[in-house]
Amino acid sequence: MSVSSGDTDVNDARSSTGPDLINEGQSLIPNTPDVVHSMLNGIKDDKDKLLLTSNVFCLLQHVKSQVYKNEACIKAVEAAMSEISRLENTQERDVLLPPQIPKDQAKKWVNLYYDSYQFEGFRIPLEKSFLLSVPDLLEIRHVHLDVTSRLIYYSVLLQGVLMDLDHTVQRGGIVKSLYRTSIELVPSWLDQVKDTPEDLFAAFLMISMALEGCNSELSWKIFCHACRIARALGYFSIDGNPKGPESHIRPAQESSEQKNEVEQNRMRFEFWHLLRTDCLFRLSFGKPAMLPEGSWAVNLPDPSITGVDDASTHFIQIHFLASMRLTLVVLKYLDFVNAESDQNAATYDSWMDDLIAEVEAILSNWNIEELMSTTKVLIDTWFCADILFTSYKTIIILCQAKKCNRDSAHLPRHTVDLARKSLKVFQSLMGSTVRSFWGISILLLHQFIFFFLLCLDMIDCQEPGNYEEGLALVRWVNEIAVQAAENRPELGPITLVTRSMTAACEQVRLGR
Repeated sequence: MSVSSGDTDVNDARSSTGPDLINEGQSLIPNTPDVVHSMLNGIKDDKDKLLLTSNVFCLLQHVKSQVYKNEACIKAVEAAMSEISRLENTQERDVLLPPQIPKDQAKKWVNLYYDSYQFEGFRIPLEKSFLLSVPDLLEIRHVHLDVTSRLIYYSVLLQGVLMDLDHTVQRGGIVKSLYRTSIELVPSWLDQVKDTPEDLFAAFLMISMALEGCNSELSWKIFCHACRIARALGYFSIDGNPKGPESHIRPAQESSEQKNEVEQNRMRFEFWHLLRTDCLFRLSFGKPAMLPEGSWAVNLPDPSITGVDDASTHFIQIHFLASMRLTLVVLKYLDFVNAESDQNAATYDSWMDDLIAEVEAILSNWNIEELMSTTKVLIDTWFCADILFTSYKTIIILCQAKKCNRDSAHLPRHTVDLARKSLKVFQSLMGSTVRSFWGISILLLHQFIFFFLLCLDMIDCQEPGNYEEGLALVRWVNEIAVQAAENRPELGPITLVTRSMTAACEQVRLGR
C-alpha cells in the first residue's frame, strides 16, 4: 500500500489544539479552567501536580462536560486533591539502590527475552552474546558500558522478569529497581544521544518505560528525540521525498536503495509505530503533531516483514494492520477538530458518526472478540485486547465529541455499556496475570476513561439495575491501582483519585 503524509485521507497534520501541559497559563480544560485549577492549587509538589495533570485531568478532557458538571464527581476529585496535599508533608522518598541480580538469573532473563521474541519488526540492535556478557562486564571496574547499552540491557532484563513463570523469585523489588535505574540513566543518555539505530531502539523502550511511570512529559521528550533520530536515519523518506516544510531538516544518511527489502519493511514498521505514538500523545496528552504534513513518505510495510507468513506472528500482524487503521481514524478526527470549521451541528455529528462506523468496521472485519478466544499465547491475547480497548476508547471519544452529546447532563447509554464491557475484559485478562509491580500504564491509557465513565454513571444513578455489578468493577479497578502503587510511592496520587471515586460510588449506594 502506497502512503505518504501528503495523502489527504492519511495525514493533514496540523498542530493539536488539545491542552499542552507545559505552557504556563494555557488552560488544561478550555471550558472549565477554574474547576481544574482550583483542584490543583492545593498541590505544592510540582511533580505530583504534573502527574495528576497528565494522568487524570488530561485523560478526562474527552468527558469533561459531564465530569465537571457533576457535583458529587467534583467533590470526589477535590477530596483526593486534599488528601494528596496532606500526605505531601509526611511522605518520604525512598533511596534508589542499584539492582542486585545474580549473574545466572540475569542471563536467564536475557535468554527468556530472546527466546520469546521472534518477530522481525522490532529487532534489537545488540547481539544476544553481548547482552549475556553484560553481567560479567558490570563487575569489571575498568570496563565502562555506554549508557545506551545499559538502557537496552536493563529493559531486556525487565521484559525477561515479566516473562518468567518462576514465582519463587521476589520480582516486585527487582522490577522497581530496574525501572528506577533506567529512568535515572535517561538524563545522561539524552545529553549524549546520537543518531544511531541503538539510540533509536533505546528511545522506543524508554518511551514506554516513562509512560509506565506516569511520566508523560519525560516520555514526550524522549519521543521527540526518537523522531529526530528516525528522520536522520532515513525513516521519514523510505518510499519517496517528503514535500512538506520540514522535509529539509535532516537528509537521510543512507538511501533506501542501499537497504534490502526486509530492512526497509522493518523501518516502515517502526515508522508507523512512531506515527501511532504521535497520535497517542496528541489524543491523550494534547501534544502537537511531531509528524506534520509533508514530513514523511512511507508506505505500509508487509506486516510479516520478511515476506514469510509465519503462523507464530499471525496475531501481531493483525494487531499492526488493525491498529494502523485505527490510527488513521484518529488522525482524521484530530485534523478535523484542529481545522476549527464552522459546520453546523448536524453536519459535524454526521462526520463523527462516519468515523465511528469506520472503527466499528475494524472490529467486525477482524471479529476481534471472537479472535481473542482463539489465542493460545498470552501476548497474542493482549494484542487482541489492545485493538479492542483502543477501538472502544476511540468510539467513546468520538461519541462524546458529537455536539448533541457535549451539553447533555447524562452519558449516552452505549458509551457506558462499552466502558463496562471493556472493564470486564480487562478484569478477565488481569485475573490470572495480576502483577502488583507493573501495569499501571495499561490501566491509565486504556481503562481510566472507562473507569470514570462508569463511576459517573453510577453517581448519576441512571441504571440502578446494574449498580451492584458496576460497583464491583469500580472496586476491582481501585484494587488494581492500589496494588500497582504498593512498591511505587510516586503513583500514590493516582490511587487517591481512584479511591475517592470509588468512595463516591459507595456513598450513592448507602444513600439509595
